Amino acid sequence: MGVERRFKRDELATFDGSDGRPIYVAAEGRVYDVTGSHLWAGGRHMGVHGAGNDLSGGLQNAPHDSEVLSRFTVVGVLVEVVEVSLTRKIADLYPHPIISHFPIVFSTVAPLFSILFILTGEGSYELASYYILVMGFLVSPLCGLAGVFSWKVNYRSRRSSQFNRKILFTASLIIVMTTCLVWRALAPDVLVSMSIYSYLYLILQMSLALIAGVLGHTGGKIVFS
Repeated sequence: MGVERRFKRDELATFDGSDGRPIYVAAEGRVYDVTGSHLWAGGRHMGVHGAGNDLSGGLQNAPHDSEVLSRFTVVGVLVEVVEVSLTRKIADLYPHPIISHFPIVFSTVAPLFSILFILTGEGSYELASYYILVMGFLVSPLCGLAGVFSWKVNYRSRRSSQFNRKILFTASLIIVMTTCLVWRALAPDVLVSMSIYSYLYLILQMSLALIAGVLGHTGGKIVFS
């Protein structure tokens, strides 16, 4: 048995009997050659149905069903072509789950290096913490935008307590991340001075890890619920 020919709707429409072309019609997914039927002379049936069309819906109101077409040769099958938009293609790449790992990691590692600096006095740890904050600051807004994009496309802007929590903690992460970065940039020795401000700064950094943990947990519940 040979492979059945696959007809798209625009291709089927060309088989309308004009200019000597065959007369094809489709019903329930199959394409029939009705060229030899006098009832389809001129490419029209009973002055109502035109050749080159899918008659599945019209047969519901006809005095006969699709069985009447069984006497004709099946020349192929009708396939539906679903146009996929660029937005849908991007959404299917799941950009948010990919990007979201970066701010979560940066938010967790930055305070870890600050703690290592306090414990060891090694200046490279404090500097590493600062650069990690910079990277987190750069990627967090992108992650937030990707999250909004996925929320609108994949979840159709659905509102729930989990989505509200995700939005709230995403905004909190960006605000706290920005505060830490600006504070460190304006006062490079804020952690080195080992003053009360050093510990306030460290607590603020550690809150990043807490916020990132809540975001990761909430995101997991959204995906797997």
